[in-house]
Amino acid sequence: MSGLSEERVPLRPSGSRIVRILARSLAGWIRRRPLEEARGGNQLVAHSSEVRQLLVILAGMEIILAFFVSAMIPPVLRPFHVAFEVLPVLTAFGAVAAMVRHPHVVSSSSVVLRTGFSGEVAVPRTSVRSATRTMQTIEGRGLRPVPGEAGAVACSNGSMVGVRIHLDPPTAVDLGEAGVVQASAVYVSADDPGALLRLIDPSQRV
Repeated sequence: MSGLSEERVPLRPSGSRIVRILARSLAGWIRRRPLEEARGGNQLVAHSSEVRQLLVILAGMEIILAFFVSAMIPPVLRPFHVAFEVLPVLTAFGAVAAMVRHPHVVSSSSVVLRTGFSGEVAVPRTSVRSATRTMQTIEGRGLRPVPGEAGAVACSNGSMVGVRIHLDPPTAVDLGEAGVVQASAVYVSADDPGALLRLIDPSQRV
């Protein structure tokens, strides 16, 4: 699957791998490094805008609250308080950066559906039979089975998904404790669902 960054996210990344993804993504975001996936004619589609916005708001509130708390505690304790507050703020911005820097990637040979830091599904373009709009809530985050629909998996950071992609032949997806599923359908979120649909099926007018 050509044109993909060496910062590929495994199907089910470990905790230590997630930390590395967040750190590298934040560093790349701050330095404004161009995405390698943008080369070679690949098309990128952003995702998880609602989750990104929520994390930015929470991080901003945490920073404001930290200033108020710091003003009320003894000066000798302030360095420890700063260290305590920096970790969740950096984690939040690292997660935002990971989602920004790991968009969905559509190329002539493959479709890579991503969450940013909690897994991805990569399939050959020839396995993608169709894509349709949907408005559905699937509880959980990351890669997970879709309740009530055998062979369907969700690949999103939030519970809301907007696109259903039909696969034939199915693709093996490792869902961790839920086991390996032969996925015939993948539900994803996209900031512009119409753009993702048109890239997968140019005949669609959405």
